[in-house]
Amino acid sequence: MRKTLLPLLAVALFTGLACGFGGETGSSSGTKSTDQATSAPQPDDDNDAVDATPAAAPSSKPSSKPPAQVKPLTCKQLETARLGSAAQPYNGYRDPIPLLDGLWSGEDGVVVQLQWPCAIGELTGDGAADAVVPVLMDGGGTGKFWQLAMFRNVDGRPAYLTMVDIGDRTPIEKVMISAGQARVEFLKRPDDPSAAADVVRRTSVYRLDGNNLVEIGYFDDPA
Repeated sequence: MRKTLLPLLAVALFTGLACGFGGETGSSSGTKSTDQATSAPQPDDDNDAVDATPAAAPSSKPSSKPPAQVKPLTCKQLETARLGSAAQPYNGYRDPIPLLDGLWSGEDGVVVQLQWPCAIGELTGDGAADAVVPVLMDGGGTGKFWQLAMFRNVDGRPAYLTMVDIGDRTPIEKVMISAGQARVEFLKRPDDPSAAADVVRRTSVYRLDGNNLVEIGYFDDPA
């Protein structure tokens, strides 16, 4: 009888101790886990944002530069330009006429000469300053025909674009370019030469429309 009870008591005692150790360990483990989760330092949002963003490395790409500006035309360049083009022949001449020191003489006796002043400014809207210059065409008779020639700026060189007839014996006194318009001041004879009308000083304003200078208005003053 005594031999039977001793093994049973040993088994019961071992089982009780094992259950108590396991429960304490589980509780202690859970408590430590909770404490660690609660006491863990919270991240600082501002500091994290700074730390997470590395300093920008210097760019190895070359900086883009604005395109080189085209030089404006000069009045001196016009002295060796050509009047006329395939699209707009000058006064019916099949080929452009080459100027030398602003002058050209044809085999038909016609003399073409640039007059001053010329004007430099923007007319085409491409950012490169163009030019307008008075031209006098003398056919050898009584007619002295005044014109206004326009040269477009192509890579800093004059390229003939168009011409406007101002009139016979209507000397151009002033030209200017402003706000994308060309202004021409000249002396205008009366339409009827036999009339006793006085000569007037007319200022005409032109604007480029396509490849043509179009008069958009004028005003007259007594000469």
